[in-house]
Amino acid sequence: MKHLTLTLSLLLLLLSLSPAHADDYKVNLRWDHFYDYQQTEDALRQLSKAYSGLASLQSIGRSEEGRDLWQLTINNPATGDDLDKPGIYVDGTIHGNEIQATEVSLYLAWYLLENYGDIATVTEAVDRNAFYIVPTVNVDSRARFFEDASNYNIGRSARVPYDDDRDGLLDEDGYDDLDGDGEILRMRVADPTGPYRTSPDDPRLMVRRKPWEQGEWRIIEREGIDNDGDGQINEDLPGQLDMNRNYGGTWQPPYVQYGAGDYPMSAKPTYAVGQFVLSKPNLAFNWAFHNYGGLIVRGPGSELDGPYPPSDIKVFDFLGEEGEKILPGYEYIVSKDDLYSTYGDFDGFMYQTFGVLGFVQELHNRINDRYRKMTDDEWVADEDVPWELERLRFNDNVAQGTMFKDWTTIQHPQLGEVQVGGWRAFTTRMQQPFQLQEMLHRNAAHVLFTAKHTPEIELELLEQTDLGNDLTRLRVRASNRHAIPTLTAKAWQHRLAPKDLFTLSGRGLEVVSGGILQDPFLDIVRPVEHQPGTIYTRLPSFGHVDVQWIVQGNGKATVRYHAVKAMDRELEVRF
Repeated sequence: MKHLTLTLSLLLLLLSLSPAHADDYKVNLRWDHFYDYQQTEDALRQLSKAYSGLASLQSIGRSEEGRDLWQLTINNPATGDDLDKPGIYVDGTIHGNEIQATEVSLYLAWYLLENYGDIATVTEAVDRNAFYIVPTVNVDSRARFFEDASNYNIGRSARVPYDDDRDGLLDEDGYDDLDGDGEILRMRVADPTGPYRTSPDDPRLMVRRKPWEQGEWRIIEREGIDNDGDGQINEDLPGQLDMNRNYGGTWQPPYVQYGAGDYPMSAKPTYAVGQFVLSKPNLAFNWAFHNYGGLIVRGPGSELDGPYPPSDIKVFDFLGEEGEKILPGYEYIVSKDDLYSTYGDFDGFMYQTFGVLGFVQELHNRINDRYRKMTDDEWVADEDVPWELERLRFNDNVAQGTMFKDWTTIQHPQLGEVQVGGWRAFTTRMQQPFQLQEMLHRNAAHVLFTAKHTPEIELELLEQTDLGNDLTRLRVRASNRHAIPTLTAKAWQHRLAPKDLFTLSGRGLEVVSGGILQDPFLDIVRPVEHQPGTIYTRLPSFGHVDVQWIVQGNGKATVRYHAVKAMDRELEVRF
């Protein structure tokens, strides 16, 4: 009996000393697979229930097909109302086939809630900020990515019917799963005059033939038939409206920007998101997660945006360049200069309409699929191995053949004998499941780095001098130790948000004069002409503002700095 008691005691001691396991989490989510629409909703409900003191869940609207657009707010009410703190907005999957953007948003929510109180930086971020997370914007197309036969390039647009081929019918000639495998893959047809031939390196691949070579294949990019008898295949697909071309700000009609929709915010999810962000004037930064390129993208999106103020660019550069370190292999770029021009995109809408900074994060970097040696801390590619061949070797030897489906001959009702195969649906634009968690965590870490740099106000009494005749000169400094200003230069110049208020008030006191202290040594002050107790200003990135007041009377004064995008601060002074 004594031996049994000792054994049990030792076992309990070992268990108490062992590291935490997944079962210790309140909400035990896995990060080695993708969550479909219902699983995402279930995960959000579990998080909001398990952490009801920090998280609240709501539907901010419904999609064209009636699905809820779920939004999770994470805020600690013990440190203030969410609208009194800097707000960080995060969303994902505005393009329905960019599915892992939902996972990043969901992982961020889980990581913040699960680690609150255990990790100091997470606790501080949640105490000081409000996080507004919309894991999936394009809920319809993402849901169908899982439910319908799919492909990595299918489902980008909203499910708004559109007559692509202008025959008076809507969405009548979409893709068809000819071999019934649940995926829409490539079709190729034997054709001696076709532009492709079989690669000499691997028979699964095709390469463009030289002008003097005989062709072997003609490619039809996706499985399908001519459903409407017009001689074309897959020419009127479901939807067409690109929700990331449907926001206001620099929206342009469809003849300028393909997929723009009939008017700004015409898609139900873009309207719902627009209404939501309009209700959160405290937003200091926004994130829109997409899925391909390994990029950290900022505006301007086009020439219509005009040049950005230099001080705002410095903030973008600081956060973007740090992001390149947090996310090795990602590149920080400018949309219109390094990518292409866009109109009516979300980040442009936020900056042009509200003056809020933000990034578009493109998640999957194709170097994740590399199959090569590392030499002197550098990945060295074999110059004799084309990229597609290297990727096939990654498929064969790392992903164990799960990424590519070998070509299979089937009978097409109109084309006769065709072959179907190629890169499968859950590839190309997304990581393999075993690669997911590091990608999720590093991108969440970039969001958290931004949360560290939302504006935080500090007040400091610089000088209190008795001038005689019942007059006192008071000099106070308001500082922002972080990168994101209380108001961007864009918002300040174009009056896109309320200015900060630097005020002095007190019973029995009269503010005789006040203004911005430009040079304390030469006593140069930019005076306020009316109501000198209130000074309109903003705190720049890593900067401060000094003010001077001349006050008459005796008593207690309250110096207060109020900013819409930061927590207010007060300082008491006695005369």
